[in-house]
Amino acid sequence: MKLFYLNRITLALLAIFLMVGNAPAQTMDTGDEFANHVLQGMQKMEIAYPQQKVFLHIDKNEYLAGERIWFKAYVVNATTHRPDTMSTNLHVKLLNNKGDIASVLLLRLQNGFAYGDIALPDSLSEGNYQFIAFTDWMQNFDRKFFFQDDVYVYNPIEENFIRRTDVWRNRRFNRQLARAEEEMQFAFFPEGGNFLSGMENEVAFRAVNALGAGVVASGEVFDDNGNSLLTFETYHNGMGSFVLEPEAGREYIARIEFEDGSRQRIPLPTVQPNGYQLSATHNNNEIDIRVNTNFLPSSLDMSDDVYVMAQVRGRAYFMDKGTLNNGHFSASIPLDILPTGICQISLFTGEGLPIAERLVFVNQGDIEMADVTDFRVTNNEGSQQMELDLLLDNTLAPGSYSVAVLDAKDADSDWRSNIAANLLLFSDLGYGMKDPWFYLDPDSEKSARATDLVMMTHGWKRFEMDSIINHDYPEIRHGFPEGFSLAGEVSPRSSARKTGEVSVELAIHQNDRIYTYDTTTNEDGEFVFSNLIYDGEFTAKLRIDPRYDKRAMNIELGGRDFYETQYTNNFHTRPLQVTSRGDDWERTKRPETIIQKRGLIEPGEERTPSMFANADQVIYFDDIRDQYNTVLDVLRTRVRGLRITGGEITLRGPSSVFFTNEPLFLIDETVVNRGAFLNMNVRQIDRLAVMRGPQSAILGARGANGALLIYTLRGDSQWHQSYEYLLRGFHEPVETFETKIDTGKFVQYNLDRTLFWEPNLQADENGAASLSFETDEKVRNVRVIIQGIDEEGRITFDDIIL
Repeated sequence: MKLFYLNRITLALLAIFLMVGNAPAQTMDTGDEFANHVLQGMQKMEIAYPQQKVFLHIDKNEYLAGERIWFKAYVVNATTHRPDTMSTNLHVKLLNNKGDIASVLLLRLQNGFAYGDIALPDSLSEGNYQFIAFTDWMQNFDRKFFFQDDVYVYNPIEENFIRRTDVWRNRRFNRQLARAEEEMQFAFFPEGGNFLSGMENEVAFRAVNALGAGVVASGEVFDDNGNSLLTFETYHNGMGSFVLEPEAGREYIARIEFEDGSRQRIPLPTVQPNGYQLSATHNNNEIDIRVNTNFLPSSLDMSDDVYVMAQVRGRAYFMDKGTLNNGHFSASIPLDILPTGICQISLFTGEGLPIAERLVFVNQGDIEMADVTDFRVTNNEGSQQMELDLLLDNTLAPGSYSVAVLDAKDADSDWRSNIAANLLLFSDLGYGMKDPWFYLDPDSEKSARATDLVMMTHGWKRFEMDSIINHDYPEIRHGFPEGFSLAGEVSPRSSARKTGEVSVELAIHQNDRIYTYDTTTNEDGEFVFSNLIYDGEFTAKLRIDPRYDKRAMNIELGGRDFYETQYTNNFHTRPLQVTSRGDDWERTKRPETIIQKRGLIEPGEERTPSMFANADQVIYFDDIRDQYNTVLDVLRTRVRGLRITGGEITLRGPSSVFFTNEPLFLIDETVVNRGAFLNMNVRQIDRLAVMRGPQSAILGARGANGALLIYTLRGDSQWHQSYEYLLRGFHEPVETFETKIDTGKFVQYNLDRTLFWEPNLQADENGAASLSFETDEKVRNVRVIIQGIDEEGRITFDDIIL
């Protein structure tokens, strides 16, 4: 038996050698060629392809329309959990259950941290919303490892202005959700992945509905002669296990009964007459590994040698080579060499073939806690002030922490998603489960076994062991940009010839200052301005070299498409509440930000067709020219589906993190800026065309948000070589917490209320911090949620009810 222990000093040296590309053989030599090969593959994956984890501390998970969502972003190295210092861009999206983007932000990370907020309009549709967050670098890997969390937004007044089509859509959504809740699924998972004849196998199982929520179930196993062998039932969240010794050549089936009374017949996995069994159990300060076979490898010209490797978070800590003795081999992994997290134990044949896998959760009990040492409420001239003194357990290294203080509807803590459960457990599975903190809760007697069932019913997903053995690494398409990029294309308006190299000038206007950049396109006319760093809104003007005016060149500025990621129903998804119009619907004026049905004046005669094919709506000014003074007045009252929110005009949902979501503005089929469009004299306008559907695809990326086209009575068709865009850069967060919602509404609708939010909790060298904020007499239960991480990757989480 050969044991290869990999300490942190050795790994650090290996990292340095690997980064310079000339690691000496003796540094990585374990004395075994295959072990060296696998360990080098693991080390290269960690160093050259470091993965990241993202966690958003969101102040709560239920909101009223009109509130503001507050959040803090933590980005860490997936292996060490130390704050990431490589990425500066974090993309945050908020989707509704229809797949529309409610908000999209670009956050600028500083040493792995950022914070932000999202204002929810008071006319926002009630329903399920989903956060998705990721860095540019994370797009090189499986997107199941993007951060994801769900919130629900209530809007009690929506029934008074909801459209009939939305009522029907909500009812249809609820019917589909109910069907998914009633669709039962069941699966078996033999320990190690193989179901072997002639030996006892522990078989885990999982019963869920189509939303992934665990359900209560029981069952009975029968052989192919109809003999009953055993019964079983779920232990926690639809999971459980039993032990069975199958016979070669026999088939087995389970009759399952779910909590709703439905039944299914599910076959057990095929019995393997020749195979390897891998099992693992915690035993005091070790993980005991047992390898068994039900055949002699030498009878199939295979080696009796086996390898066992253990890795946590993508770093190998243990490798053992041994020889089967009468079909058996055992090893022990000292727990003190492993960090907290999911330990993937892999079994290889002597020829280097991966044949079995077992996950084990290692809990070193090193999640740091916090405490509220003092809690005071004082009255001062008719107002109440709440003061809290906090004490963080972790004082070993500087860290970054956030705290939310809630007026909680319940007096008990729950097992909601938090930084500890996310980083240590589910972020490495690429799969969420209900009540994630339950599996790490030190006060729960069931948590240890329940966590082991999670390990048995899931596999390691961050990389495939075959890829490590074959040194098959991910293709890198995204790097670590220091800012954002503006890319586009220059093309001749009426020529099929290649653009060739064209000089493009970019002028950015912000805060009464102008910043200029220039670049040259490639032969296809493509250009990019990289590493731009601007916060908030700014105006960008693009200009082509005047020498090319005669060729009538167009500039098309592209953005980042965010429609690829869709909302996915899951066990957090709730039925929608608004399924009929309210009693006051006819007497309530619809908010301006909600799509309204407006009148349309049909053409009295045939008009000159547009080069952009058929529009979704055309408004002719013959009969309305005397009714309106400005173009904006026409847009407000005549254009179907147009919204004006905070001064921004939108036809479709948000589509880009960099651009505003305003449509493209054109006069006589020439792109113009917003000001020129809105200032057009209505007496000189023949018609207004609106494009919001598939027709706008002819405009390319510029038309992603739709288009508004004015046709003048003159039909002036001059083409300008200057293009102006109103863009949005890095998110500018609101610095001071406040809420404008009537506090009584949270009690009325039985919702949590955020009393205080601080994304950058400042603690002294002893871990002490103090909070002071205004409150009122309507507070029900005070709940304090503290989350954070220090520069060494130590996690802090606590959820305290006062």
